[in-house]
Amino acid sequence: MIALLAPASWGGPAIAAPDSAAPGPTAPPGTAVRIGGTGMALAAIREIGDAFTAAAPGTLVEVLPSLGTPGGLRALQEGAVDIAVTGRRLTDAERAKGFVEAFCLRTPLAFVSAHPAPPGIRSTDLPRIYSETSPMWPDGTPLNVILRTRAGSENGYLVAFEPKLGAALDAAYARTGVPVATTDQENADLAQRVVGSFAVMSLLQLRAEKLDLREVALDDVVPRVVSPEDRTYPLWVAICAVTKGEPSPKTTRLLSYLRSPAGIGLFRAHGAIPIE
Repeated sequence: MIALLAPASWGGPAIAAPDSAAPGPTAPPGTAVRIGGTGMALAAIREIGDAFTAAAPGTLVEVLPSLGTPGGLRALQEGAVDIAVTGRRLTDAERAKGFVEAFCLRTPLAFVSAHPAPPGIRSTDLPRIYSETSPMWPDGTPLNVILRTRAGSENGYLVAFEPKLGAALDAAYARTGVPVATTDQENADLAQRVVGSFAVMSLLQLRAEKLDLREVALDDVVPRVVSPEDRTYPLWVAICAVTKGEPSPKTTRLLSYLRSPAGIGLFRAHGAIPIE
């Protein structure tokens, strides 16, 4: 699609006009397994839920719009969902509240761009990219950083990977005109529309949502999943299906399907593999 470029409403970089998307149907209360949480896995979960319903008619799967990891856990605590999907492993405090990791995956945390051919970067370049006022791609295209909210799980992974990114991210948040995405879907939307974007997202989301973005090689390695043993790519994120209390029979059946060869095959096709 070719779209006209226009200044962003926040006074930052130019963006293309967004496509509209109609919300999906919802199931009547009590008739479906309800899932909510981090947006980075929802498209893949929705696809696997459809495959599960086709294989086992009579059990519907309803995937809610992105709630984020904290929102998903709150919804699970309050009984609003049957499964919460988190963008990280549970903390000791969360486990003490009765939350249980029923199934966990790992997927590369990728740097992506709308640039037609983004060159690779070194991990040592990251603090400069985030802290500079006007970073550029080598071809002279403005490199426009897309931030996640401070509470987002991505920042924790980034700082653990490169500690100097802590101060660099603080500098980026302090600059005017730098877009901050509040959900994974908003992050994907901005990354596709902002010219010369530089965003971070899971490979699982990138592939499952079929986003029009290019992966940026990190330390000469393109984000990929070859085998459970392959850790060539240096930056990974954990995604977990979390339950609380005794799962209902329909929830147990869905969790079994997620762990089955069919479910794991679908996750792997989108760039995620189980954590043993």
